[in-house]
Amino acid sequence: MLTNHWHSFKEQIHTKLHLNLLILSILIQAFGAICTKYAAESTPYDAFFGVPLYIIIYFLILGGMGVQVIVWQYALRYYPLSFAYPFRSLVSFIVLLAAFLLFHESISLMNIAGLSVITVGVFYLARDKEVLS
Repeated sequence: MLTNHWHSFKEQIHTKLHLNLLILSILIQAFGAICTKYAAESTPYDAFFGVPLYIIIYFLILGGMGVQVIVWQYALRYYPLSFAYPFRSLVSFIVLLAAFLLFHESISLMNIAGLSVITVGVFYLARDKEVLS
């Protein structure tokens, strides 16, 4: 009886870990998009110890992409691609929010409507008990 509880607990931990890795992959991807905007807005005179800021940002993005690929592949060991890939669309939501908060860009009703459809779709996909068990 105790062994069954331990096995169930262990499975729950693994499920949460893999879902967190999937979310981390999404956050890293969104971070890269946001950093790209910062690099695009930097001037040739923006420098850190003589190195142009946009070069530093690009190296951060490349490093983040490397970590994102590893995390994404690890998550794909546990989840089918048909389940995991739609979560990547959540990057759009994060980037739109960052565009508004960090870069003071406007958000249209069409942006909100489109992201609402994406969010509802991902929510229903995540609720699919067959994929998560």
